[in-house]
Amino acid sequence: MTGVQRSIEVIGARFGLGGRCRGTAAGPTAMRAAGLSRRLGAMRDLGDIVARDVERQRGRDPGAALVEETERYSLELRAAVEAVLLRGALPCVLGGDHSLGAATQAAVGRSARARGWEPPGLLWIDAHTDANTMESTPSGNLHGMMLAAIHGIDVPAFRAVVDGGLRDPRRTVYLGTRDVDDGEREIVARLGCRMITPLEIRARGVASVMAEALSIAAGADGRLSVSFDLDSLDPSIAPGVDCHVPGGLEWSEAAEILMRVGAHRGVVAVEVVEVNPSADIDGRTARLAVEATALLCGR
Repeated sequence: MTGVQRSIEVIGARFGLGGRCRGTAAGPTAMRAAGLSRRLGAMRDLGDIVARDVERQRGRDPGAALVEETERYSLELRAAVEAVLLRGALPCVLGGDHSLGAATQAAVGRSARARGWEPPGLLWIDAHTDANTMESTPSGNLHGMMLAAIHGIDVPAFRAVVDGGLRDPRRTVYLGTRDVDDGEREIVARLGCRMITPLEIRARGVASVMAEALSIAAGADGRLSVSFDLDSLDPSIAPGVDCHVPGGLEWSEAAEILMRVGAHRGVVAVEVVEVNPSADIDGRTARLAVEATALLCGR
């Protein structure tokens, strides 16, 4: 297979309200400084969508102001991604914390339905499943809930965002997963998502795992989107993230996964998130994020 041949349009998603650290809002800036345009080559950079600064309420409930801003921002990002898809280009969203994924992935679903297609499948490369709800979450962090919303479970902050853009959880594959809350585990099992840990990847090999993952996500129509969270990597090589979870992917493993995804001609949208420059060391995580973006875009 050859890599993606369509034009690439980059959107910076400067949003850090959904996680523990607002430093992720500077992720797109760090990636551009780390040589994004040079590594991607021909692309169109649409600039950044910037969140307003609102305070989070203490406790598990983040508060009405933060929820309202998350919805407002997500609807703006969703519209931007839909516009790229309408032009026939490949949207490449740079984050930003992973809660922005509700907008990106809903845009993919809405765009498919507007064409009379089934929504594409989804590869979610992440240490987490992001399938909590306001009832199951131990933290109240919205970046751990957006995939529940995308799969049709009610999460107030994303209720309007996912409208018309729901995705089939049976075509969602998690790769690199290793930190799952008890409530999430039950939700993911009930939804029927496929979850593949780093241990399974090492036991079976990347080629075998990716053959299965791409078959599930691409389905009969051959279309899928991909979301890559830098915390899928081991924190020893990618320290500049919000959540450090030991036991992650080594770069050789991740690079082979990303190359196989980037070589798939059915990829319709790319998302690279959770770069936190305030926790990075010598820009190493931002550089890995740039390389990951290029590989996912078939470069």
